[in-house]
Amino acid sequence: MSLPIHTALVGFGKAGQFLHAPFIDIHVDFELSVILERTPKTGAEAYPTAVIVRTYEEILADASIELIVLTTPNDTHASLAEQALLAGKHVVVDKPFTIHVADAKRLQILSQQTGKHIFVYQNRRWDGDFLTVQQLLKEGVLGEIHSIESRFDRYRPEPRTTYWKESAALGNGLWYDLGPHLMDQAFYLFGVPTSYCAEIKTQRAGAIGIDYFDVQFQFGSLNYTIHAGMLEEQATPRWLIKGSKGTYAKYGVDPQEAKLNAGEQPRGAYWGMEDVNAFGSIDFISGESKMYQTLPGDYRKFYQGVYNTIREDEPQLIALNDAVALVGWLEKLGLERL
Repeated sequence: MSLPIHTALVGFGKAGQFLHAPFIDIHVDFELSVILERTPKTGAEAYPTAVIVRTYEEILADASIELIVLTTPNDTHASLAEQALLAGKHVVVDKPFTIHVADAKRLQILSQQTGKHIFVYQNRRWDGDFLTVQQLLKEGVLGEIHSIESRFDRYRPEPRTTYWKESAALGNGLWYDLGPHLMDQAFYLFGVPTSYCAEIKTQRAGAIGIDYFDVQFQFGSLNYTIHAGMLEEQATPRWLIKGSKGTYAKYGVDPQEAKLNAGEQPRGAYWGMEDVNAFGSIDFISGESKMYQTLPGDYRKFYQGVYNTIREDEPQLIALNDAVALVGWLEKLGLERL
């Protein structure tokens, strides 16, 4: 049996506390050894066996740390990941990997030179609804697919101008928050688009950062739209897929994040299962309608993949080439709006 991967978590905000720490903690082959938290000081209460440090330098100098997990603001990812690699650590970087594609490419080269892995946290590849869409397409239930709409809408009419995620800086705003997830899913399904048309803007009164995007990708004859906004008071479908035999509509988002935010631990065979009332449905052109069961989501697979790569030398579940290319699209479309 191999030794556990001693891990340091950098940042204990929402992403660190709910989307990373629980999965590291419950995995028998990881040890959450160190947490870097400046304020507030809640890491020690949540994980009393972890050492709490106040500086990144303490982690870099700790020879026992094998993996560093970065859940810090987007504009720090490139610098902190570079320091981790140079210190001989593997590194997990929350999305977006970097803001600028030049930094992503540089880090990819540095990863090869140091022999240390970079894992980009695209956890929504394991959303139950996305797994279900993959199954739906594989089965061919809808026939030839004409269009796919992938939406992630919210109703938050009052902008939070003091919150870094809603600032006007390149790398923040809704485009860099949800764009990485929705584009990654599209490219994972269909590869590189043949063309695109993008509207990325600030929509709400008083907002200073991007809070709306609608991007249409063409994959041959298939039109794939990714959309997110902050002014959708009425529910919009998370997925709307139209084919020659019928249409699939799915409302509601994967339940895992809500469970984590409520303090539930990601354990057991039923983790990630969706309530039957949230399942999507198919309306066939014949007039028949039927419910289509949502597959269970499972974010636990990300850290299992990290372990398999570090200890078993298996390929990364999120290929670094894909992560670098995704940053290129984020930056390209984000800059085109300016």
